[in-house]
Amino acid sequence: MTHVSPEPKAAPSSDLNARQEALLWAGADVVFIVILLLLSATFLSVNSDSFLTATLIAPFVGWVIGNLLAFVVPRTISTPSWLIAIVALVLVVICAGVFHSGQGVIATGRGLAGLIIGLATGFLFLRAWRAQHQAHSAARETA
Repeated sequence: MTHVSPEPKAAPSSDLNARQEALLWAGADVVFIVILLLLSATFLSVNSDSFLTATLIAPFVGWVIGNLLAFVVPRTISTPSWLIAIVALVLVVICAGVFHSGQGVIATGRGLAGLIIGLATGFLFLRAWRAQHQAHSAARETA
């Protein structure tokens, strides 16, 4: 008789297993950056000479850097996923409120918002993926 072990969890407080959480955060990562880019294109300043910088390049570069930085975030953080997502949302809203005057400042705020989105969702995805990968590696070693 084969013993079926329960699916691993990315965080102890999560209701989802690691695979579900990895899919959730991978999808959220892409959806959130698309929303940021759409909002950036919608709310252009009146004298927007540098459309690409403020609207597309800064948020996208911030998002890419955030996802890359997620690889170096400590793996032992067991903070609930919902708390990390809420803190990231609050920080993105603060970016919109603080960086709202001057074209260069707006681009900085949007880039910082992209960085926060990439870092938070990238970390949550990688944490779930690692938990899933470790569970499958352990299962193969015991088999």
